[in-house]
Amino acid sequence: TGVQFASMKGLHEYAAGAIGLALILTACTSTATSDGSSPSGPSRSVMGDDVVVTYRFQDSSIPPQYHRSEELTVDRMTIRLVIDSYGDVLADESRPTPPEVWRELVADLESIASLPVEASQEGCVGGTSTSVRATTAGQITFELMADECAGANAPATEAIAAWIDPVRRLFPATEALTPTG
Repeated sequence: TGVQFASMKGLHEYAAGAIGLALILTACTSTATSDGSSPSGPSRSVMGDDVVVTYRFQDSSIPPQYHRSEELTVDRMTIRLVIDSYGDVLADESRPTPPEVWRELVADLESIASLPVEASQEGCVGGTSTSVRATTAGQITFELMADECAGANAPATEAIAAWIDPVRRLFPATEALTPTG
């Protein structure tokens, strides 16, 4: 798969990442509660109230006046949106996290973790990338990276965009926050 973990550079690290993802996905599966019923959604030990979710969209290489990359960092209390152009911060805004948005985001994180992603193509010009990371107590529990070029990984990036949309809609459009004129 194209699932990548932090600092994946070689086959050895890829194998470790694949094993880690398998452990995370196993931990996210439902288990019976003390009354014998099955809870729905991710395991609280992996996706509890202390998880921090970071979504990143890296725009394609275009002139700086049009280049807009976004990072949304979400925890149970706060959502922060940072928009940059090649590292220059153009917008940095925060909002309280609505409880219903938080519940939906965390509940659907397991489906994002299971998205199939193709390995990136070397030398792709004009592509974009999308990533999702979950951390708990400062430790990365899950990270997915999808490079989109010439239609590769379009289904995964569309699914991620739909998943993060309720969070992103809490802020004005990119064009309103960072006009190019």
